[in-house]
Amino acid sequence: MRRTLLKLPLLALAGAAGRAFAQDRPSYAFGVITTTSVSETKLAWDPFFEAMRRSTGLDVRGIYPATYEEAVDAVVSNLAQLAWVSNKAALDCIERANVEVFAQLVDSAGALGYRSLIVARRDASLGSVEQLLGKPRSWRFAMGERSSTSGAVMLEYALFVPRNIKPEEHFLTLLRGTHAQALDAVLSGQVHAATYNTEELHRLREQAPHKAAQVKTLWESAMIPKDPLLWRRDLPLSVRNRIAAFVFGVGKTVEEKVMLKRMFDLAGFKRSTNQQLKFVLDIEDFRQRSEVLLDVRMSEPQKNERLADLRERYNRLSTAVQAGVEAGR
Repeated sequence: MRRTLLKLPLLALAGAAGRAFAQDRPSYAFGVITTTSVSETKLAWDPFFEAMRRSTGLDVRGIYPATYEEAVDAVVSNLAQLAWVSNKAALDCIERANVEVFAQLVDSAGALGYRSLIVARRDASLGSVEQLLGKPRSWRFAMGERSSTSGAVMLEYALFVPRNIKPEEHFLTLLRGTHAQALDAVLSGQVHAATYNTEELHRLREQAPHKAAQVKTLWESAMIPKDPLLWRRDLPLSVRNRIAAFVFGVGKTVEEKVMLKRMFDLAGFKRSTNQQLKFVLDIEDFRQRSEVLLDVRMSEPQKNERLADLRERYNRLSTAVQAGVEAGR
């Protein structure tokens, strides 16, 4: 039932997009991932698309899938022609659709990336990640969706795979959802610990310092590149050029700076290519190969066959990532 309910918002978006495309002039949908709630994300990003329409003369509308899975599906099905997604979700899109990275987020601090976190309540007895992972079936845990780079991929790479831990089996309870849902689960006592990231924690300290004061960090990952913006490669060059001119020029006026700050603590965007996804491709490939090698249920021939498939996938995606097609080309 839950999966059926999750699909309903995407169907509603499809209907809205269909009505938009029925208009005289072309309409373009820009998908935005939801790390908090759909309503909060929409409130923050709608002014950006309004400014984009005024500046470019293009009918670009935001759509706000409730899950990363729906965001990827929207891009793959051409329901969204542009999108802001995680690095892992971007790699999923490039594997399945004719899209490319053209921009990367720039936050107000000018940071090159962010870090995945595991957090717990400050007053919790749980004091370290070693304690969390040391004893199976002892703790309740919340983490991100499978296409969340900081909420899932980094943990699999750095913590779970090296210890041969399968989260669904290791934890007493495992919940998956947005970063906001994971934090709420920690603060309410529903789980003992959860994934978060430094971007979300920075925003929490600014917007809800009383909540930020209630959490402590148990673990911090290596640096993750800032999230990308994607567009379909079959968009007309004139459309891509007009969108690029707006995206790389926005943030000069006081009003635009305030608008970007409210979106995701942004200062603007910089040009990027598929090459920024090499990092997540490498760690995802490591995770998948390690799982095969550590799987005691598979025979050697089965492992060899699976590893050959993964090698072919890595080579194919590596070619796409290394191509580094310039934005607007």
